[in-house]
Amino acid sequence: MNQAVGKNSQEETFYQEELVEVPLSQIQQNPFQPRRSFSQEELKDLAASIKAVGILHPPLVRLVEVNNEKKYEIISGERRCRAAQIAGLTSLKVLVRKSCERVSAQAALIENVQRVDLNPIEVAKALKSLMGEFGFSQEDLAIRIGKKRSTVSNYLRLLTLPTYIQEDVSNHVITMGHAKAILSQPDLEKQNLLYELILRDELTVREAEKASLRIQEKAKKNALVYANRDFFLEQLSEKLQRKLGTKVHIMGKGKKGRITIDYYSLDDLDRVLSFFECGETGL
Repeated sequence: MNQAVGKNSQEETFYQEELVEVPLSQIQQNPFQPRRSFSQEELKDLAASIKAVGILHPPLVRLVEVNNEKKYEIISGERRCRAAQIAGLTSLKVLVRKSCERVSAQAALIENVQRVDLNPIEVAKALKSLMGEFGFSQEDLAIRIGKKRSTVSNYLRLLTLPTYIQEDVSNHVITMGHAKAILSQPDLEKQNLLYELILRDELTVREAEKASLRIQEKAKKNALVYANRDFFLEQLSEKLQRKLGTKVHIMGKGKKGRITIDYYSLDDLDRVLSFFECGETGL
């Protein structure tokens, strides 16, 4: 039996571990396991390895009671347990740790966050779950997973993206860097615009960041133009609209500006032009 001490800035946890063999049927998934998808090909490869040499590193579990029945909840090693089932094993040697749900949830998260094959959305959902279930702050989580608080914040912000963009992040169609560039846009319309540009032009993260800046600069210019439209020009455009019977837009910037007159057919265009040919605007 091994005895260990887990310690961080806010709490100190003592736990014991014991190597025992348990039926696979009594092993269950950790509800805080962030990884939700497993490659079947990789599991089959691992199963073949287990058949040949066994499991070199036993999964880590904790003893729980479900409906008055003894179960072993996985803290780390779910992939090994799944592969053991494929390999046809009915029992498995595991390390049983005496720990509470809070510590188990943290351990499951930390062990998986360090895995390079865990996608950003899975990490983000796990972080959100821990905050909701145990009241952790972003600073608490940052300490526990060994990341900066800003990194935790960036993960959580991914969950504010539309579902279809989250799915592309999960499926590695776009990267977390692309997602951060999309999140820099202030509204859904501009986020969609940048997202479509990234897909259409196969932009790198750096190119996506530059495209994001261009979109923001264009939006600022449009806002400035709108702000410079004064009351006189508004009144003048309304008079023209009434006289010409169509939409008229007057946009001014300083002493210069632009007049836009809408038409809806060639006959309508001839009708509008006739006002100017005959000098009938009468404003």
